[in-house]
Amino acid sequence: MKHLKNIAVVLFISVIITFGFDFFLGGINNSIETIALNILYGVIIGGSISLSGFISRFVLNRIDSSSQPIKTYVVLLISVTLYISFAVFFTNAIWAKFVLGYNLSSFFTNPGTLIVSVITIFIGLIIYFIILSKNYFGKLLEAEKEIQEANAQSAKFQYDLLKSQVNPHFLFNSLNILSSLIQKNPVKAEEYTITLARIYSYILEHQDDDVVTVNEEIDFVKKYALLQSIRFDNNFNLKINFLEDKKTNKYIVPMTMQLLLENVFKHNIISSEKKMLVTINITDTKIEILNIITKKTQSSSYNIGLNTIKKRYKVLSSTEIIISDNKTEFKVEIPLLSLEK
Repeated sequence: MKHLKNIAVVLFISVIITFGFDFFLGGINNSIETIALNILYGVIIGGSISLSGFISRFVLNRIDSSSQPIKTYVVLLISVTLYISFAVFFTNAIWAKFVLGYNLSSFFTNPGTLIVSVITIFIGLIIYFIILSKNYFGKLLEAEKEIQEANAQSAKFQYDLLKSQVNPHFLFNSLNILSSLIQKNPVKAEEYTITLARIYSYILEHQDDDVVTVNEEIDFVKKYALLQSIRFDNNFNLKINFLEDKKTNKYIVPMTMQLLLENVFKHNIISSEKKMLVTINITDTKIEILNIITKKTQSSSYNIGLNTIKKRYKVLSSTEIIISDNKTEFKVEIPLLSLEK
């Protein structure tokens, strides 16, 4: 339907231009025969020009316009220009010989007929490329939209995959610690189990959430810190500072601070000789997590930690996570999120 509409537009404009040429060259002739010939000529010349659509479809089928837009447009410009030039000169020559009774040699040497042919070619190209540009850039916009939708779906898939990695990792570490406590200190093991149940209740409640409020996450990390204090025989302490209003309406990715604390435990020695203090500073725009460095000579990695947090925030925020390491203190700055209604 769209192609038929374009052809109809070309035919209509060609007929109008034909009458314009007739008026320009010799005035308006109201005879039925002249009017009919003008309409017939306009339809023939317009039809021959509209056939350039097949040329453009041939080119578009041979070249990937989404990956090579400039090359495609240049090839279209050259091929369609050559075709329309040939079509106009051929149609005009046949029309001049068999309808107007011109000699072909005089047709190609007559300045008037040559000027008319060149103007017709120019107008035909303008009409064609106006239609082509509209359709072509429409396709580019549609392709760009499809790419953006595909990227969004891919990002969502990656985000869901990352979320699914966190819970098993946390449970694995917790059960290992519990197993060790049962043998060494059954009383602490019981306390640990109760706290772990409360923490895992939070995880199950928010496992499908992309974000939670800062206050919810702080309540969770306090319980988690209690768990780790049991784990490290009170050699680990957590200090939380609200630098502004405690009733913040900002959001954070669930378990972000838990992963950052886990990163501290994974890479640092924590003992009675080397106690660990982690400080969390909360402003209206970010959360800072700082710890002194008591680096282990070797530390294992599950490829979760900081890389997981970076990837999760990349999906939800344009603000990057900032990581600072001055050899004595390690700091991570997490941007707080605002939900737009």
